[in-house]
Order: sequence, then structure tokens, then C-alpha cells
Amino acid sequence: MDALPMIYSDLISVVIVLYVWVRMVIEPSLERRAVRLFRDAGILLILAIIVDHIWEYCYEYSDFSAGSLNRLRVLASIEFLSVPATLFRLMWYNRKSWDIWDYAAAGADICLFILGILNCWYPIYFTLDEEGALVNVPGSAWVYLGALILFGFALIHDFVTVSKMDMENGVMIAFVLLITALGTADLYYYGDILSLWESYAIVYLLYYFALVRLFAKTDQVTGLPNRNAFAVDYFHKRIRPVPVLVSFDLNHLKNFNDSQGHDTGDHYLRSFAQTAQKRLRPYGRLYRIGGDEFCLTSFSDPDQLREALGELQRAGKGDPEFGDFPLDFAYGMAERMPGESNEDFLRRADAEMYADKRREKSVCPGRGEE
Repeated sequence: MDALPMIYSDLISVVIVLYVWVRMVIEPSLERRAVRLFRDAGILLILAIIVDHIWEYCYEYSDFSAGSLNRLRVLASIEFLSVPATLFRLMWYNRKSWDIWDYAAAGADICLFILGILNCWYPIYFTLDEEGALVNVPGSAWVYLGALILFGFALIHDFVTVSKMDMENGVMIAFVLLITALGTADLYYYGDILSLWESYAIVYLLYYFALVRLFAKTDQVTGLPNRNAFAVDYFHKRIRPVPVLVSFDLNHLKNFNDSQGHDTGDHYLRSFAQTAQKRLRPYGRLYRIGGDEFCLTSFSDPDQLREALGELQRAGKGDPEFGDFPLDFAYGMAERMPGESNEDFLRRADAEMYADKRREKSVCPGRGEE
């Protein structure tokens, strides 16, 4: 009966994983690669819990001889292999190209995995005392700290991309790392493995909610933050008002949709979005707020931003890496007046954009039309 609380603690973690899996089935809001990520991470967590479950039963019936303690240490070491395996899976989530930091993180993760294997035979970072309690060896704190740092790296560099980072994602990352750090600290100071898996189960659930929220704020055609993100960032969450706002409207979306189909129209939108984001990233945050309408919020110098917008408009074509499409758009830039509301500010930027569209149409008949 003494083992039953341990069993229930493990079962709670398993139920959390199952809840996420059920949610992904009945509410399929995530793309396929995200579903695969949660499936694989959940399997690894459940396998670790199963091994932990076996460890608890072996501990209950152990005679604490040298052989029994060695078997318990092997089981505990196998449990910990799920940590570097999950980290490696997270690092591959947004993998498009490798940089020096990716190679360094992957190398460190492989070292962490090798240390876990070696710990089956030699006490590299923990062992068990004569009563079966986990005992850290000198220097083990660096192993735990390294795993936590790798976790943070995977979150920021690979899981939640820098281009989509906002306050909500930052808060999520901070609390996820705090929960993981508390579980790791309990393991390090008190040898409580159960708290580690419970913290990972909670983190797994937070991951799911965070990624669902991220998809809800991301336009799946262009990859930009969408109208929901714009409403949250611009109307509700800004600590200080945005001083400069730019409204964009493309000139050829209807032509592409009517003559070449909506797939080509989507490629056209994506070409503009990725080209504009690449060139305007130093000046602000670009959103797709609907159809062929985009907005840029900026804290940059208005004159420098206006010059960058002019260069973008004069380019005439999107970057070749994003497809062979024209870069033909109208824009309006507004600087916030004292006491102006967000609605009036946005309305002025739109008015400037439509004025720019009329000017283009008067100078070049046929241009500025859909």
C-alpha cells in the first residue's frame, strides 16, 4: 500500500499527456509537424514514467544488495535518457538550416545522452546509497544546469521562433523554465524523481496551450502574425503606445486569384510578406490583418522608416528566394498625435494608404487596381 501514492502521482502525469492527445484529435488546430512533436514527446514522457513505475516496484522488493542497487541505478539512468531525447526532438521542430549554435546545442545534447548511458555502469552524475536513495556525485549540478540551459535554448531558438516572440510567449517561457527548475532542484536536493516528471507533464500541457495560442495568432499563408495578434499587441497589450503605423494594400491579388488560381495568389501574398518582413524587420513588426492588407507597427525614426518603405516600393519585385512576383503595393504611414486613440490612428494610416493608391492610379492608369 505504501507504493500507491507513487502510482497515483505517475498516473496524474500520464493523464495530462492523454488529455493533450485527446485535445489534438477533437480540436485539430495544429499543423502536422506540431502534432508529431507532441506525440513523440508524450511517448517519451510516458516511457520514462513506466520505467519509473518499474523502479518503484523494484525498490519495494529490493534487498538492497550491491546487485539490486546496480539494477536500480540502471533503471534510473534509463529514465533520464528521455530528457536529452526530448530536447533533441524539440531542437528539430523548427529546423530549416543549421548555424553554429545549433551544432553546439546538438553536441551538448548528445553528450548529455552519453552521460546518461555511462551512468548505467559508472556514477557519472548520480548514484544510489545503501538504502536506494539518489545521491549526486561532485559536479552533477553542472549536468542538471546544462540540461536546463539546453531546454531554454530549444524553447527560444527552435520551438518559439524569434520572429514570433512576444510578451505572451516570453511569459510562457519564463514560467516553463521556472517549473522545470523547481522540479530539477527537488531532484538535486532531495532525490525526488517523481517531482521532475510531474513538472515535465505540466510543462507539456503548457507547451500545448502555448502552441495552440501561437497558431491562433499566426497567419498560416504568410507566416506573419495575424489580425488576432495585431488586436492583442496593438489594442490591448502595449505598455507604451505605438508612435508610427504603416498600412499596406497589395495591387494584384485579385488578378492572380482570377487568372492563375488561389494557390498562386497565396504564393504572391507570401512573397510580399516574407520580402517585406525581411527588409523591414529592423523597423517594426509586420502583420497580415486580412486579404491583401498588412500593417506595420514601429518605434523607429519616421524618416528612416519612410526611406526604407520607399526602397521597398521601388524594388519592383520580391526577393527571388520567395518567388518571382511583383512588389506592387500602396502604403500609408501615420505618426500618432497627442491623445489620439488607436482606432483613429489606424483610420488615418488607412486614409493615407488609399490616398497613395489613388495617386498611383492617376499617374499609371491600371496600377493600384485589383
